[in-house]
Amino acid sequence: MSTDLNARAAVFRALSHPARLALLRLTWSEPLSGETLARLMNLAPATVSHHLAALSEAGLTTVRSEGHHRLHGANQAALDVTLAALVRGEGATPTAEDPYRARVLRAFVRDGRLTRIPAQRKKRDVILRELAALFEPGRTYTEREVSDALAEYHPDFFTLRRELVGLGLLTRENGVYWRVEGGGRTPQRSDDHTLKLDHAPEETP
Repeated sequence: MSTDLNARAAVFRALSHPARLALLRLTWSEPLSGETLARLMNLAPATVSHHLAALSEAGLTTVRSEGHHRLHGANQAALDVTLAALVRGEGATPTAEDPYRARVLRAFVRDGRLTRIPAQRKKRDVILRELAALFEPGRTYTEREVSDALAEYHPDFFTLRRELVGLGLLTRENGVYWRVEGGGRTPQRSDDHTLKLDHAPEETP
């Protein structure tokens, strides 16, 4: 019961800032990218990302990838629950985003780009699963197409491409790549492959 009450209280906390209410209004009819929302609200992208994360963790928004953008939309089903139902414990509790995933994304993604590739395996896998959503299941890609898509997020597309294949999220054969639905086999330890770019201490989500 305490878990359910905490989830319901999280909804009230998420709605307690006027910027978050504005974000839900803007994304009610159609999902928008963080960059578009920052422009419409005249706020810094980092500020918008912070508020979107709070809404997402409470299960009040949805996120999907489209091309090189992450589009945020209001979770209308969760928001249709009445205040009385929330207080009385009736109706479904909004499904909150995995808090660890949300913290990793906040730590390593800024303005829609990857600030650095996490060196820690668990954090890196979170990022790789997000990047895998760039590629449509059932469609094949050339190596150039994969590299160009990943380069939009980080200049070291070679490492990202290799890691996606190593984690089983992409398959490669004769220079052709495709996304593996439900992929993510346990990779052979690639920690010996030193990531070349960033050696600064990581945030600890």
